[in-house]
Amino acid sequence: GLLYLDGEPVRIEIMDGKISRVKHLAASADVPEVYLAPGLIDIQINGYMGVDFTGENLTMEGVRKAIEELWKEGVTTILPTLTTNPHERLHKNFAILSRALNDPEIGVSIPGFHLEGPYISPVKGFRGAHLAKYVRKPDWDEFMEYQNAANNGIKLVAVAPEVEGAIPFIRKSVESGVEVTLAHHNGSAKEIKEAADAGASVSNHLGNGCANMIHRHNNPLWPQLAEDRLTPSIIADGSHLTPEEVQTFYKVKGPENLIL
Repeated sequence: GLLYLDGEPVRIEIMDGKISRVKHLAASADVPEVYLAPGLIDIQINGYMGVDFTGENLTMEGVRKAIEELWKEGVTTILPTLTTNPHERLHKNFAILSRALNDPEIGVSIPGFHLEGPYISPVKGFRGAHLAKYVRKPDWDEFMEYQNAANNGIKLVAVAPEVEGAIPFIRKSVESGVEVTLAHHNGSAKEIKEAADAGASVSNHLGNGCANMIHRHNNPLWPQLAEDRLTPSIIADGSHLTPEEVQTFYKVKGPENLIL
């Protein structure tokens, strides 16, 4: 096929089920008009094809179905994402998902999990679609229960930096090897800097999970854009953000420091 980087013909050689070499061919080579590229990686995905990773009826069969359908779209690696829910639901579903980590067929596509909430802002607008009754303050002991249920598979956890206990929680998470993303929050410039100092490295879907009415100067957007240690993820679907927002975030952060 044609290599996605330059449109030149290549042949991919596979040995023992793994890519061993990508070899360029002569320009005159007769190759199919298809592009070959690395698989897409999705670090925040709540489910697919009717399978809800936080749903009450999650099964291993459902996880397998979602992964196999994502393969067809070119998505080869994901962090299944659980959102703000009752403690029992999160514990149960992490235990189910943990079985996928070592599955001989789909395990290679799941390097870990993303916990988005419940440690977020309880304020309407900033908490987005997360139910207020399940939002709670960061609790390290509770988080370790989820981590144990997940067989230490939680790799990314979302935190609102302004809530009580957030900064120590961020520091502990990073020290334990878990990346922290700032999400669904109304953190001040000072609180966002403190979070980055503690090791937070991502801004979750920047520009969303944010109230409609915010102060034009003192709001969570500018400090996160200004903080070089934070890599924003953005939802560039033409609906969640305007084209001008996407263009501005891209110009500020650059292609190597932005997650679509």
